[in-house]
Amino acid sequence: MHWVIQNNIFSENGWDTMVETLERFGLPHSVHQVVPFIGELIPEPELDHANVICMGTYSMRHTARRRSWQPGVFDLIDQDFDRQLAHWGDHMLNAGSVVTAFRDAVFTADRMFVRPANDMKYFAGRIFDRDEFTEWQTGVCNLNLDDPGSLTPDTPIQLAAPRVIQAEYRYWIVKGRLVTRSLYKRGDTVFYSDEVDERVDRYVAERIAEWSPHETFVIDVCDTPDGLRIVEINTLNASGFYAADVQKLVMALEAAYRQ
Repeated sequence: MHWVIQNNIFSENGWDTMVETLERFGLPHSVHQVVPFIGELIPEPELDHANVICMGTYSMRHTARRRSWQPGVFDLIDQDFDRQLAHWGDHMLNAGSVVTAFRDAVFTADRMFVRPANDMKYFAGRIFDRDEFTEWQTGVCNLNLDDPGSLTPDTPIQLAAPRVIQAEYRYWIVKGRLVTRSLYKRGDTVFYSDEVDERVDRYVAERIAEWSPHETFVIDVCDTPDGLRIVEINTLNASGFYAADVQKLVMALEAAYRQ
């Protein structure tokens, strides 16, 4: 399997570890610049087969689809919040959130959590003040863009009351198996560690046994005063590594998808 890697996409040690692993085990790979939004590669890889996996920004899915690469990108574009909620229900951290078009969003409190309703990274989900969001909303609506790759007035978003989060974790799932994981935040403090309590492992295993958005993906979960909850899912190809065992992840993907 050939690995197509975006140049300098991850500013963390995991990026270097991935490339070092590919080199150490003699796994075919190439590094490219990626044109924003359209995902074209510079230079174009010269390959005589389609057994290719991409690692980099989400826009690489366009090139992977155009060239019929397998596995290419594990796309989650259709697995939006409403679909996750239908399967995981109250296990979702923001189960009580409202999904609406960006133009129609109305704050019901002075501060609310806002994020895209699907896996498109139009903006990073976070807590906004009412005035801050209203100013941003007005600016986006005045631009009135009609670009599926950008935030527009019609983009579906979620609004939810802020929740108390004690710790956040990321899990990498490959063909339904928990391969590696990382703590990445304690309270409001970024903190990377590969030491994760087994109760979190069990919780994630139970949730993905109930339903999975894809056979291979990333899932973020958190500790709250009300117990463990699912924060969100992410496309594995475009997710940061934190303190994950990157070599283990690379070898798991090789074993699962090498043809």
